Amino acid sequence: MTVLLATGRPVTAIAAQRDFEDNNWLDQFRIPVGDWFTQTVDWVDENLEWLLNAVQWPFEFLFDLIMNDNPARDSIMSISWVWVVLGFFLLASVLRNTRVGLMSAVMVAACGFLGQDFWFQTSKTFGMIFVSVLLCTLVGLPLGILCGRSDAVWGVTRPILDAMQVVHSFVWMLPFIAFWGTGEVSSTMVTMLFALPPMVRLTNLGIRQVPDDVVEASRSFGASERRVLTDVQIPLARPAIMTGLNQTLLLAISMLGIAAFMGADGLGKLIFRAINNLDTGLAASAGLAFFFVAVVLDRISQPEADDGLSLFGRIGQAWRLRADPEALLAEQAQNAADAAADTGLAVEEPAEPAERPFPVESKERTGLMVIALGSVVAAVGAFLPWAADGGPVSAWGRVADEDLAGQMLTGVSGSGGSFFGIAIVACAVLAALAALRPLMPSSLANLSKPINRLQGIGLAVIGAALVLIFILNLLDVNFDVIESAALVAFAAIAVLVVIDTWVRGTPRLGADGALIMALATMGTAVGFASIRGPFGVSYSLQFGLFVTIAGAAVATIGGLLALRAAPYLSQRPLPTSRSNGGAAGAIAGMLVVLGGSYAAWVVDERGGFRNRQFFKGMSVDGPGLGWPTFAFAVAAMLTALVVVGVFGLKDQRRWHWGTLTTGLALPAIIIPAAFTMSISRTGDTDYFNDANALTGAGVLISVIGGFVLFTIGRSAIKHFARRKIYAGVGASAATALVLNAEAELQVGDETGADVLEGSNL
Repeated sequence: MTVLLATGRPVTAIAAQRDFEDNNWLDQFRIPVGDWFTQTVDWVDENLEWLLNAVQWPFEFLFDLIMNDNPARDSIMSISWVWVVLGFFLLASVLRNTRVGLMSAVMVAACGFLGQDFWFQTSKTFGMIFVSVLLCTLVGLPLGILCGRSDAVWGVTRPILDAMQVVHSFVWMLPFIAFWGTGEVSSTMVTMLFALPPMVRLTNLGIRQVPDDVVEASRSFGASERRVLTDVQIPLARPAIMTGLNQTLLLAISMLGIAAFMGADGLGKLIFRAINNLDTGLAASAGLAFFFVAVVLDRISQPEADDGLSLFGRIGQAWRLRADPEALLAEQAQNAADAAADTGLAVEEPAEPAERPFPVESKERTGLMVIALGSVVAAVGAFLPWAADGGPVSAWGRVADEDLAGQMLTGVSGSGGSFFGIAIVACAVLAALAALRPLMPSSLANLSKPINRLQGIGLAVIGAALVLIFILNLLDVNFDVIESAALVAFAAIAVLVVIDTWVRGTPRLGADGALIMALATMGTAVGFASIRGPFGVSYSLQFGLFVTIAGAAVATIGGLLALRAAPYLSQRPLPTSRSNGGAAGAIAGMLVVLGGSYAAWVVDERGGFRNRQFFKGMSVDGPGLGWPTFAFAVAAMLTALVVVGVFGLKDQRRWHWGTLTTGLALPAIIIPAAFTMSISRTGDTDYFNDANALTGAGVLISVIGGFVLFTIGRSAIKHFARRKIYAGVGASAATALVLNAEAELQVGDETGADVLEGSNL
C-alpha cells in the first residue's frame, strides 16, 4: 500500500529521489569497461595469436641480433668494449666529424669506467634505442612521405598522430602489457610508438615545404613521379627529415626511464632500482651514464648546423613542440642564427679585398715566444723527479706508498705526481700550441685538406678492421694484428684532429688561450706543492717540481706581456650595463668552492664503513689542497667582478680580466679533479677486508664552484677575436691606423673610440 503525504507525493518516490542523489546510486549502472577490455584481450590471445607474434617478431629478431649475450655471437653485449667505443667513434665521425667522434668515444668509454654492470646496462640501453629508432624510421619515413604527397592520407593520419601525442606515456603501457607482457620487447614497442609522431610529422612537413615551382619544373622536363620524389623532394626535405630523426631519438631517450617500469633492462632499470632503494650513489652513477648516452646519441643525430642548445634544452624543445613541427623548425632556425652570431660564425658575403689577421708585432711576439719556452720547460719538468721516499698523493689511497724509501718519483708516475703531472703536461702543451699558432704563416691553414684526407684513410682502416673482426670472430680466428691496426688508426686520428684544429686556427689560439693554459699549469703545480701526505708519511719534494713551477711562472709572465699587446676586438656589441647576476654568480661560485674545500676530500673506509675517517680539504690532518683551490677561486672571483662591470665596462678590460678569470678558475677545477683521479688510480683494495680509501664529496663541490667561475670568464672572452686588416694593407700602415685611434681615444675623442672598438682595422 502506497502512503500519500499531505503533498500528495508517495513515500516511495521520495526515497527514490534520495537514492538518486546518493553517490552509491551510481553502482547500479556501472559500465563494465574494464571487463570489456579483459574480454577483448582474452579473445585476441585465443584467436589472433599469429598477429601478435607477427608484430613481436621484428623486435625479437633485432634484439637477438644486436643484444645477444652469447660469447660465440657478435653483438653489442658480447664483443669487447673497445670495439663498441671504436664503433661509436667511426659512426660519429662519418655522420658528423672526427671531433664529435672523439667526444663520443670518450663518453661511451666513461660509461664503462663506472663499472662492469654499468657497461652491461649501457650496452642494453644503446640496443633498445637503436631498435626503437630503427623501426620508427622504417615505419615513419615512408608514412611521412606518403602523407606529404597525398592529402587524403594526411587527413586520416593527422588525427591519429594527435591522439597518440595526447595519450600519456603511462597509458600506452597498458595494452602492451596486456598483449605482450612485461620486458624489453613490450617496453621497446611502447618507446617506438611514443617516439614515432615527430618522424611522420616532420617528414610530411619537409615534403610539403619543397617549392612547387621546383617540383613543376622537374615534371616539365619529363621526370617521372619516382624521380621527382627521389631526386627533388627527398633531397630538399633532408633537413626536416634529419630534424625529425633527432626529435624521435630524443623522445625515445626520454621514454627509457619509464620503460623500466615495464621490466626493461638498461640504465633506466638502475635508476628505477636506485629510487626504490633510496640509493643515492647508484642514482648518481646511473644518471651520469644515462646523460653520456643521451649526449652521444644527440650529437650524432644532430643536423649539420648546430642550434646552440644544450642537451636538456633540446629534449625540452622536442617534448614541448612535438605536436607543432612548423614552430619547431622556426625555433631551431632562430637558435641557429643566435648561436652563429654569438660565436662569430654568421654567414657573410666575402669581403673584397679579402681580410687577413692583424700581424704579430714585436711585443706580442716576445710574449708568445716566452710562453712557448716556459711551457716546454714546465712539461719537461713533469718527467723529472717530483717526490722521494713516499707518495704525497698516492699514499692517501694506497698503504704501500706510505714508505717508498730511496725511490725517486716523477711527476707523471702513479706514486709521484700522477694525474697532477699528466694535467700539467696537457696544459703546458696546449699553452705552447696556442702561443706558436699566431707566429705561423697564414698559409699553414692549407694543410687542413691533406690532414682531412689522412683522417678519412684512418676512418676507412677502422671501418675495415671492425668488419674483419666481426667476420673472423664468427670463424673463431685470431685477429690480434687487425686489433692493433685499428687502435693505431684511432690514435693517429686523435692526433690529426688536434693538428687540424691547430692549423685551422681558432680565436683562442693566441695570447688569451696561451695565458689561460699557462695559469692552469702554474696553478696545478702550486696545488701539488701544497699537498700534505697522510699522518706519519715521510716524503720530500724534488727539483723536478720546482722546474715545472718556474717554467709555468715564466710562461705566465710571457702570457701577460702578449695579452697586453695582442690586438683583439669584440665581434659583437657587449652589454652596456653592469651584470648584477654575473657578480652574484661569481660570489656564489667562490662560496661553493669554499664549502667544498672545507668539506671532506678523503673518506677512509679501510677500517670498515662504521669506522671510516673523514679528512677535510682545509684541516691540518687532511691533504691540504683545499687552501690553494680556494685561493685560486678567490682570485678568479675578484677578476670576475671586473668582467661583469663592477669597476667599468671597457671592452678591452673585459677581455683582459676575463682571460685571467678563466685561467685562475681552471686550477680550482683541475686540483680536486686530479686528486680524485690519482686516488682512483692507486686505491688499495687488499687492505682491511677489501674496503677502500675514497675521495670525499668536497672535491665534487669544489669542481662545481670552479666550473661556475670558469663559465663566467669564458662567456666574457668568447666574443673576442683578432683584428682583421685588408690583405693589401701592410703591417706598418695597419699599426699606424690603430695607434692613431688609440691616441684619439686617450684624449677623449668618441670618434677614435668607435674606430678602435668597432672597426676591424
